[in-house]
Amino acid sequence: MNKLQTLQAFWSGFGIPAFDENSVPDEKERITLYGAAFPYITYDVTVDSFGYSVAQTASLWYRSTSWQDITEKEMQIDEFIGRGGRMIAYDGGAMWIKKANPWAQRLSGNDDSIRRIVLNLEIQYID
Repeated sequence: MNKLQTLQAFWSGFGIPAFDENSVPDEKERITLYGAAFPYITYDVTVDSFGYSVAQTASLWYRSTSWQDITEKEMQIDEFIGRGGRMIAYDGGAMWIKKANPWAQRLSGNDDSIRRIVLNLEIQYID
């Protein structure tokens, strides 16, 4: 897998659909493809070469009036990355995914039934 495929595989590995934030299907299409519009993850695509760290954000999206399920998903991702980060190999190199500061932030919008948590990461590419 290349860098972009590896990012997609990483974010898709948490049991809910994941989308490049610039390619999120509309709600009807998500329902058709995945059987539900929520929950899902969006992530920005930021890549570089050896020796450089890049900032990346991802958002967890849930439809609920409670923060419980989305917080449990955030904690699952937190645990997977761990304190020292997580190294993930791709063809020709690896990415070292680390939590950035602040790690997680709850955001609200106009719809009280949608919960969102933004995750901040630092990724170092090792080619």
